[in-house]
Amino acid sequence: MFTLLLLWSMLILPWFILIPLRSYQVKRFFPGGVFGALLLTVVFQMADAFDWWKLTRTIPLFTNITSFVYGLFLVGTIVILYFTYGHFWRYFITNLVVDAFLAFLVSPWFEYLGIYELHRIHPLGVYCITTILSVLIYVYMKWQDGVMAK
Repeated sequence: MFTLLLLWSMLILPWFILIPLRSYQVKRFFPGGVFGALLLTVVFQMADAFDWWKLTRTIPLFTNITSFVYGLFLVGTIVILYFTYGHFWRYFITNLVVDAFLAFLVSPWFEYLGIYELHRIHPLGVYCITTILSVLIYVYMKWQDGVMAK
């Protein structure tokens, strides 16, 4: 029951974080969050194909990636962009810290709760993947800025 509540919370509660933020800024960074969610969806498909990890608990009637990808990760990406975009090193270091927290502290806790199990990938591999994704998201946002300026 606790894990189901946690999964629903990861999907719904992060969206409330966006309420006090300036809406025009949230709209500006929303495509970056969606792009990141798309990339992470691809990573989850690769993880399934290569048996990197196995999700053992999900929200009923939803796929195995919904809670984290379309809640916590998407909103977290928007928030990090909101506060750090335009300063690459600040953005990058923030992502390194957040990704380390997720890979080395949250991930073992989720395994303990039985939400998923890592199989053919180490937490360091997860950390490397999320770090690469953060750079791709930043590059995408720079590209989008150029396109929107025209």
